[in-house]
Amino acid sequence: MEMYEFQWPTKTQFGSGLIDNIDEHIAATDHARRMFLVAPAEDWIQPLLQRLVIQFQASGWKEIQTFAEVEPNPSWETVVSGTKRAKEMNADAVLAIGGGSSMDAGKVIADRCEANFLCTVPTTAGTGGEISPWAVISNLETREKDSLVAKWPDLALLDPVLTLTVPKKTTLFTGIDAFIHGLEAYFSSAANSITDALALRGMELIATSLRRVVEDGAQLEARSAMLEGSLLTGAAMLHAGLGLMHAIGNVVGGLYHHLPHGLILMQCMDAVLEHNRPEIEVKLSQIQPILDQIHKDVNALLQQFTLPELEIHLTDLATLAQRALENVNTKTNPQHTTREEIEAIVRKSFAIQ
Repeated sequence: MEMYEFQWPTKTQFGSGLIDNIDEHIAATDHARRMFLVAPAEDWIQPLLQRLVIQFQASGWKEIQTFAEVEPNPSWETVVSGTKRAKEMNADAVLAIGGGSSMDAGKVIADRCEANFLCTVPTTAGTGGEISPWAVISNLETREKDSLVAKWPDLALLDPVLTLTVPKKTTLFTGIDAFIHGLEAYFSSAANSITDALALRGMELIATSLRRVVEDGAQLEARSAMLEGSLLTGAAMLHAGLGLMHAIGNVVGGLYHHLPHGLILMQCMDAVLEHNRPEIEVKLSQIQPILDQIHKDVNALLQQFTLPELEIHLTDLATLAQRALENVNTKTNPQHTTREEIEAIVRKSFAIQ
């Protein structure tokens, strides 16, 4: 057994109804009076933000500003704008609420405005980013997704009630992403006994709940299982890293902003597993029933939606393969990979136009 290290410094609280008493968990002090709320640029978040502002005002926070301008796959332009606003108010604390995009933007904003405190509140069961300092920000000029280490969240509040109204398609795609976090962490060259335990339990929770929660989003028990599964696979990912599915997925998402991340990952999953098979044969056989369940359920669920064409332009293929080879996630892929092999995987997985 090789040596490994495990650290999870983010205080993590999980439970239905936590959001109702959030002001008790994020207390104003003599040295923390100004809060900056980072949220998605979507209408559904506004009533929740208004409620949070009232709660925080009542609990002693003197100045609270909201920045509900984060788009899917947040751009550097958005992060720079948010950082400027947070610096102007001298924010002591940042609360990032929403999906992975809002939390990623919030982590970078908190880091760059030198806030003393960062709280993450996920509203989707998909990224596991609530306990991680990593952020992915889109560079619109180069059509790349930049992965960087920003601020560690000090507190993560996971309330499954917040996920009850997530649309079916978003629930499916974020659920796929969370499952593949566990899958790639489990096969990672940096996996260890702790990450294996987290990845396995997380994948089990997601595989047994995904179909139920897409078909009936009001099931709190299934929503809770999905959110906890996402947390566990996210923790496994944080410590073990990922692999070629995410290396390819992040690059494709940077080149083609309109394609859902979860859909991209699912599209290249089989080809990557086949490529990695020589190094993962034993572990793969151990989780085959879980994989079979995910395949069956996802394929059935995808039939319910109108999906974008997953096409790669031939002129982008060489750039895509090279960027994926250099992506941080390739470092922990279990099988050594060349640029030519990545190109072959992409050709197997996507239509080339």
